[in-house]
Amino acid sequence: MLSRRSALPNIVIVGGGAGGLELATRLGRTLGAKHLAHIVLVDGSATHIWKPLLHEVATGALNSGEDEVNYFAHGYRNGYEFEFGYMEELNQAQRTIRLQAVLGSDGEELSAARDIAYDWLVLAVGAESNDFGTPGVAEHAMFLNTPADAEALRHKVLELAFQCSNGVEPLRKMRMAIVGGGATGVELAAELNHTLRELHAYGARLQPERVEISVIEGSERILVAAPPSLSAYAEAQLAARQIKVLTNSRVAAVLEDGVELQNGSKVLSDITVWAAGVKAPGWLAQLDGLPVNTINQLKVDKWLHCQGGECIYAMGDCAEAPDGDSGSYLSATAQVAHQQARWLARELTLRINGRQGKPFVFKPQGMLVSLGKHKAVGSLASVVGPKRDYYVEGLSAKLIYSSLYRMHQAAVHGWVLVGFLYVGDKLRQAAQPSLKLH
Repeated sequence: MLSRRSALPNIVIVGGGAGGLELATRLGRTLGAKHLAHIVLVDGSATHIWKPLLHEVATGALNSGEDEVNYFAHGYRNGYEFEFGYMEELNQAQRTIRLQAVLGSDGEELSAARDIAYDWLVLAVGAESNDFGTPGVAEHAMFLNTPADAEALRHKVLELAFQCSNGVEPLRKMRMAIVGGGATGVELAAELNHTLRELHAYGARLQPERVEISVIEGSERILVAAPPSLSAYAEAQLAARQIKVLTNSRVAAVLEDGVELQNGSKVLSDITVWAAGVKAPGWLAQLDGLPVNTINQLKVDKWLHCQGGECIYAMGDCAEAPDGDSGSYLSATAQVAHQQARWLARELTLRINGRQGKPFVFKPQGMLVSLGKHKAVGSLASVVGPKRDYYVEGLSAKLIYSSLYRMHQAAVHGWVLVGFLYVGDKLRQAAQPSLKLH
């Protein structure tokens, strides 16, 4: 067991996503490096990649091997320790969490199950795809929730593109269906369209007119969380790319060769991607004394403190966090996790010194959605106020969208290193193909 260090409080953060990694980095720099606290980050993967960019990993526009962050090395440089393994149990009486045994690629046990002690615990384990019990999703759909999902989808797209252009059926159409018209589904559709056109430019015999991409949305419009004008612009941009948008279309089942809708019609597809919703991991519902909602999110108060827990917090997609006193709850978005990480870094610093700050207040920063390589669309709530319907579009919006990733990198690496990473990215773009083709 990783024991408590008598002179230092133990702050354990479970989950190395955008929020968890940023929190560990901030606490590591301000407390860990100064020997004011012992900071531990726990994750079952050894590396991190920013989740909003998974659609670019899935299409080869982003090389995950070049943009991922290694937790061991990053922790060494930023004042926290990394523990490799998946959490499976919580013991509040002893203030410990249990990690599963770590297995090698051949199934051999590399590390036995072990306990980690905490004085303060933060659960930031993110979310997974929610199929809402729809028949056939698990068997026939692909997902875009992890880097492994993105890589699997990228290989499938490349294989299908080759089959449709050089294989045994060189003139067949390439059909893809994306279930879910939120930001993930819209961005993936636009990026897939761009990728397949790039493949044609590189010499693939797959003409753009033989590619059919459909976005299936159960609501009356795509991007339902955005202002109606933003949704209309995004739908027009997808239509200009010959991407079909099917709204008011609820899915009855996912089949091997397509998607069956509740109205009895069928959308043919060789690849179906399920991007219709998320839920927190099911094991959270089994934790010692911590209540969850219907999608397994941990219930927290305005200080992000878990109900039924002592010195336990939850943040990001795995938490049902109240949106002030409105009676509603915050959405599972990267900007929510980013603001919670920044707030928790200050709050935990106060708590270990016996003080408490003001409750967490989310400040909406608008919404940005990528529409391919050179275009995006977004509302500017952070500039003109959340109640006004104003948005940017095209290249200017894409530049703002790209800056969000640089801001995430700055929170993780600092602005000096981000400058070097930016120059390195530009040099790679000049020397290498714009797509990862293997």
